[in-house]
Amino acid sequence: MLNKIYIKIMLLLVGAALVTGCEKSGLQPYTGGNTVGFWVHSINHSFYGEGVETLPKDTIVLDLAITGDVVDYDRHVDGTFILDAAGTEEKDLKNTAVEGKDYKILGGVVKANEEYGEFMVEVYNTDELKEKELKLNLAIKENEDFSVGLGENRSITITWSQKIMQPTTWRAMRFFFCSTYSTQVYKIFMQVTGLKEFYYYEGIVSVDEAYVMGRNFGNVLRAYEKEHGTPMLHDDGTAAGTPIVPLHYKRMIMKHSS
Repeated sequence: MLNKIYIKIMLLLVGAALVTGCEKSGLQPYTGGNTVGFWVHSINHSFYGEGVETLPKDTIVLDLAITGDVVDYDRHVDGTFILDAAGTEEKDLKNTAVEGKDYKILGGVVKANEEYGEFMVEVYNTDELKEKELKLNLAIKENEDFSVGLGENRSITITWSQKIMQPTTWRAMRFFFCSTYSTQVYKIFMQVTGLKEFYYYEGIVSVDEAYVMGRNFGNVLRAYEKEHGTPMLHDDGTAAGTPIVPLHYKRMIMKHSS
C-alpha cells in the first residue's frame, strides 16, 4: 500500500529523531509494548446486485499494523463490539447489527516477521438489507500477543447493505474516474470494471489498468451524450443535476491545450 510505505517512512523519520533526541538528552527510547491497530476508522460494504440466494454471506478483510516488535511467530488479534454510549442515536454510530444473527467476528493475525496483518469479520446478507443498513462498532481486544494501542486506531465502524454504498477507497479510485461522487458515477464504475472497488497501489490493479478503466468510463458517458444529445447527470450528492465530467476528458483537454 502507498499509505503503508508513507507511514513506514514517517515512522523511520520519527524513530531517527527520537534516537537523536535520546543521545542528546539522555531520554530512553519508546518501550510501550506491542500494540496493533486498524488502518481506517470506517468501512462500507455493499451486497449490491447480490441477493441472499446468490451471496448469503461475505467476509470483510480489514488491514492491521503493529507498533512494537516484529517477532518470528504468528500473533493473533481479538476483537469485540463496542457497547453504545448512553443517548447514542441510530443516525450517529449506534450498533444496529446483532452478533450471531448479522455477523461473526473471525479475528485476525499478524504473521511471523510481518509488520502488517489482517482482521476478518463475516457479515450476513438478508432481505432487510434491500432497504436498510446494518452497523457494527468493532474494537481490538487485548490478549496475550497485543495490548490496546491508541484509541483512534483501536476501533472501526463497519456498515453493510444491499443498497449502493460509496466505497471507502473512493478517495483513491476517483483519480481515474470523476472527482465528484454520486450513485450514478458509481454505477458506471461498476459497469465498466466489474468491480466494486480496488486498491491500485497494492498491485491488485495496476495504474495502467486503472487508466484504461477510466477511459472506458469516459466512453460510456460520451456514448450516452451522443445518443441523447445531452450529458448524463449526477443523480444525487453535492452535484445532483449537473453533468458528470470524467477525469479522462479533463486530461484530454489539458493535453490538447498544452
